[in-house]
This record gives sequence, structure tokens and C-alpha cells, in this order.
Amino acid sequence: MNKIEVRLETQTDIKDFVGIATTIPNAVFLEDGTHYRADAKSMMGVMYGSFEFKHLYVLSDYEHLETKFSKFIV
Repeated sequence: MNKIEVRLETQTDIKDFVGIATTIPNAVFLEDGTHYRADAKSMMGVMYGSFEFKHLYVLSDYEHLETKFSKFIV
């Protein structure tokens, strides 16, 4: 599974992130780096993660993950 640290600072970032995640055919998750995960294709899941998680990581089996989320990479 590919794992990339990302930063989501604004509501627009969250909306754009979810928009990108929904184009990926594989499962995509937002994780805090320990054991909490949220569905990255869900607006509520990404909002929750961006407010509650100290560090954000996007995870997926999708091989072009870095290309898709390049504008959010820390």
C-alpha cells in the first residue's frame, strides 16, 4: 500500500482532495499515522480527518498516488 503525507488547510483543499480521490478506482483512505482511518472519497471523512488528525497520510494501492495528490504533498 502506498502512503504519502499530505496537508489539507482549507475547505477548497478538502473539496479538491475528495474530487481527486473519487476518480481513483481503488480504495483510498486518510490516516493519522497510527490506527485511525477515514474514507478519502467521503467529504465527511476527509473533513473529520483534517480536523482531528495531527498528521495526515493518504493510503491506497493505486500506483500513481503521488501524481494524483501532488499539490497536497508535504
